[in-house]
Amino acid sequence: MESSQLVFQTHRKEINWAGLPLSLETGKIARRASGAVLVTYGETVVLCTVCFGHKEERAGFLPLMVLYQEKTSAAGKIPGGFLKREGKSSEDEILISRFIDRTVRPLFHENFRREVQLICTVLSFDPAADPAIAAMIGTSAVLAISGLPIKGPIGGVRVGMADGSFVINPALTRNTQLDLVIGAIPEGVVMAEAQCPEITEDTLLQALEFGHKALDPVFDLIQEFKKAAGHPEIAPSSGFDIALVDLIKERTNEAFNTCLHESCSVSRNAKLETLLAEIKSGLLDKKYEDEAVNQVFYDVWKKRFVDHVLSEKKRLDARGPFEIRPIACEAGILPRTHGSALFTRGQTQALVTATLGSGQDDAQTMDGLRGLYKSKFLLHYNFPPYSVGEIGKMTGPGRREIGHGNLAARAIQPVLPTSMPYAIRLVSEITESYGSSSMATVCGASQALMDAGIQIKAPVAGIAMGLVFCAENPDQSVILSDISGTEDFLGAMDFKVAGTSDGITALQIDLKIHSLPFSLIRKILTQAKEGRDAIMSAMLKRGLKAPRASLSPYAPCVTSTRIPVDKIRTLIGTGGKNIREICESTRSKIEIQEDGEVLIFSQTRSDLEKALKKIQMISQVPEVGSVYEGVIQKVTDFGAFVTFGFQQDGLVHVSEISKERVQSPGDVLSVGDQVKVRYLGADLKGRLKLSIRQA
Repeated sequence: MESSQLVFQTHRKEINWAGLPLSLETGKIARRASGAVLVTYGETVVLCTVCFGHKEERAGFLPLMVLYQEKTSAAGKIPGGFLKREGKSSEDEILISRFIDRTVRPLFHENFRREVQLICTVLSFDPAADPAIAAMIGTSAVLAISGLPIKGPIGGVRVGMADGSFVINPALTRNTQLDLVIGAIPEGVVMAEAQCPEITEDTLLQALEFGHKALDPVFDLIQEFKKAAGHPEIAPSSGFDIALVDLIKERTNEAFNTCLHESCSVSRNAKLETLLAEIKSGLLDKKYEDEAVNQVFYDVWKKRFVDHVLSEKKRLDARGPFEIRPIACEAGILPRTHGSALFTRGQTQALVTATLGSGQDDAQTMDGLRGLYKSKFLLHYNFPPYSVGEIGKMTGPGRREIGHGNLAARAIQPVLPTSMPYAIRLVSEITESYGSSSMATVCGASQALMDAGIQIKAPVAGIAMGLVFCAENPDQSVILSDISGTEDFLGAMDFKVAGTSDGITALQIDLKIHSLPFSLIRKILTQAKEGRDAIMSAMLKRGLKAPRASLSPYAPCVTSTRIPVDKIRTLIGTGGKNIREICESTRSKIEIQEDGEVLIFSQTRSDLEKALKKIQMISQVPEVGSVYEGVIQKVTDFGAFVTFGFQQDGLVHVSEISKERVQSPGDVLSVGDQVKVRYLGADLKGRLKLSIRQA
């Protein structure tokens, strides 16, 4: 029996954006998901799906899960490793997942508490079309048609800068000075992440405005797509019982007044926990759920905090909006590390170490859709539970640790020496945390690098800015410099800026409100510059002002030499024999570049000099007419092969063995014989000619 033809009910919209076709399609793939959109940008194809639960969860937050995943088949590759299949998320996949999460999370209705899972799968990879941006746009489209209560439309764009001009969505193969990713809605910016070449606040603001303006066609596309394929909108829950809200307001009024004037965070938190427990005990007969009481309690506390800061212009620790916490900074505190620093700002502290490794051997190998490459600069951020006075499992880094480490690395990378022979690993152990630990990492990393003797272009300092938002009159909102943990938790924004005295090197914007207008971003950047300068001044006053003149005595020694390109093969030797012998005999590591530059790494100066001498000997060009000591390696009917100088091979023709006629070379020469040879030059094929007769 013949089956009938299956007809898909599809919807498709397409535009040309930033020089490439961009299309959205639904109705053909993943039809059992709550929503599915196939986004095609250039020849990059990403499937974006959303599924959500049917009941409200008893959580004080939106249970949103975002997964961005790259299939190696998208780039025509088979995964490496033993299993030959994709495994856990790579660092790039985690960072892009965070881009998407940070963009969409603040845009959901505040009372919506259903489980939501977003999965973005890269099915085809075109280096000219960034899959991260395609995934952000696809996520926006699938949320727009799903009916979920979310503000939109949402767009994502990458901004680069080449020759002083901004570029929209530069090809991944193109190196640009600026790397800025923006998540936005028509009203303003929701999320941003950037690595910058020490640019000014004005230039960064222009880049943000340029990227936002470029999203106009995308916003229109998603609106059209929603009209064509959108599902009925889902109404969020109505919120909490008004009676419960009034009850908690009444029972916390005086106690919250006391907490608002308690400058010690530990004491304040203890009072809040005691107060919450008392309220729960007094509500046992009311049959309110614990989670509902928790949420209302902290919502009321947040409202009191906001009102307090807006009216008093004072923070919980008695600081003014511009005031920075006390700073301590000390470099060189660990005697055997290559570089170390302890940076403390208020109750946030980072212990940072710098370790120098031997170039490519110690570099991190990365394998992704763009191919295999190595990174010689690593920054790892660790957040142990004791840093916040808690008991917890010590596992591998989570998404937060990877994100914070990446931000700090992007802040530091622009000031590293351009020609850096070493691999550098920075490790930040957060030993105390009460806000801005990633920016403490940036400050500590600068000091640790300078302690290690790395000649960075300039020290880098970072600051986290917060916002107490006035919904009724946004112009009355208060910008906070150097936010604490409580201000991060209760405030509307975490806006991180890092840079040198000359300009910004990194930016990260995370919001809890829907968006930031550019007028407010300008004010935040201006205030952040003042705060960053104050932190820089304190850091340099209490720590190192400039890199140390020499490396740590425990760091590997390094030197370089250059050999003729045609000698690279000789230096390596058959099957790597020569290079292996040098490394083993001198306890060194050697890297040979295609242009003939040779880097030598050793733990001691004497081993370094031994390796250098051997390389110079093996790579020297013999002088025609000079006499060298040699050893017979092989005897043939037509002559003998001799190793002379240092591991250089040449041929003594039978006619050049003796002044007397030699019938058979084997009659007068044996393998292992030591002989003197005169170098006669090279033939047309580059083979070296020797003579025993003329020596």
